[in-house]
Amino acid sequence: MARKSFGQQIGEFENALEQVTSAIPRDAVVEQIPPKELWSKAEASVTHLKSLAESFKAYLLILKPEKALTIEQLFEAMIQPLNAFEEALFQKSTDPMANTKAALEQLRKAMVGGYDFLILAKEIRKAPSPAIKEILKLKEVYGAKEYISSVPVPETLQIKLTSLIRRVEALSTSLTNLEKTLNIVKRNLHDLQEESLKFRSAPVQTYAQKPHETEKKRQPSS
Repeated sequence: MARKSFGQQIGEFENALEQVTSAIPRDAVVEQIPPKELWSKAEASVTHLKSLAESFKAYLLILKPEKALTIEQLFEAMIQPLNAFEEALFQKSTDPMANTKAALEQLRKAMVGGYDFLILAKEIRKAPSPAIKEILKLKEVYGAKEYISSVPVPETLQIKLTSLIRRVEALSTSLTNLEKTLNIVKRNLHDLQEESLKFRSAPVQTYAQKPHETEKKRQPSS
């Protein structure tokens, strides 16, 4: 059930990429389409794609947490140009068509990043982390527990099924905790990146020797 849901998400994401591409006229620059008019054509599809990408990324991080860095990088490779696309269209300029041209270049980069992100998602769908794969399978069983409980079965089998359901509930709780931990790790990575940027931009300080200390060193000891 979860894998099928992810397959649907992949399909929706791919359709969203195609919608953005089809919303923009191929000859937008040649046709002299003003920035605001271009945004009116692209706004709905671009906004939908960005929203879908957020939940898409979260699911990928659950399925393959060891690929977190690659997932984040490919996500940003799409989202940053999409944001730049919008910013370029609303930037004040004496040459509006130059803005249109710059915005379309950013959109091209976003689409390249988006399809790379899609390829990664398909790879992860085929080979999720083994532990996560087992948890997802057990969640399917957990989703059917109400049906299992309502089916008349021998007492011995009922005891085993009850035990299995409890184990699945515990694993479901573990999955929820794992999602929370991943979010904490993501925030810590973000904070670490910001601190690293601050450190790189900090000026190098030099400490000169004070004049009176130099004079003190020159005086012979008594």
